[in-house]
Amino acid sequence: MTVLKEVGRQLDCFVLGVDHYGKDVAAGTRGSSAKEASADLVLACLGDREQSGSVTNTRLAVRKCRGGPQGQEFYFAVRKVEDPTPDEDGDPVTTLVIDWVATPATATPSPQDPWAAARRQDQRTAVLRLKRILFEVLAKHGTQRPIGTDRPEVRVVDQQLVRERFYASTPADGTPEQKGRLRRQTFLNARDWAEREQLIGISEIDDVTYLWLSRSDPEPDEHC
Repeated sequence: MTVLKEVGRQLDCFVLGVDHYGKDVAAGTRGSSAKEASADLVLACLGDREQSGSVTNTRLAVRKCRGGPQGQEFYFAVRKVEDPTPDEDGDPVTTLVIDWVATPATATPSPQDPWAAARRQDQRTAVLRLKRILFEVLAKHGTQRPIGTDRPEVRVVDQQLVRERFYASTPADGTPEQKGRLRRQTFLNARDWAEREQLIGISEIDDVTYLWLSRSDPEPDEHC
């Protein structure tokens, strides 16, 4: 820890060391307790391991922050991505990337929230992102419009506004073309899934595509 501190002082940079917990998680990382005591910041990757080996409720916690608040937890989920170039045998090359999410990543969807009913974790993450953004944009930019001749007015929003916010909140790797293609496909998959589940409605009016909530969800407001 003294060496790392001197490296940071000489190079005027932040030095991050990666370590593991011992058998007793409550005791902290392996080795002397002086190690964590010397650090200004300790970040802990936490999760609940099932007997099957799967890990749920994954989150990054601020275990220690010298001179600042600690104890905050930031939830994340892992998503598999594939390199556009296969290996020498023609097999796909894959790895995992992290998506930051607003709610815990669980192995089973919450029965209280129909937006969390997607089976795949990456799809559930995208749908929940769509829900959050749709509620926010509806609250700020939604307008009342009649959908059809025999239906009452509903609060709708231009799909393009939702799409732009969704793209900006969706992490992606690769070239600009690859990033754009991934974000577009992720948005369309989440939107189409939500429509199939009758969570949202889609309609084109005067060459503008509108989205609205088709279930009796809580009315979106500024605090949603």
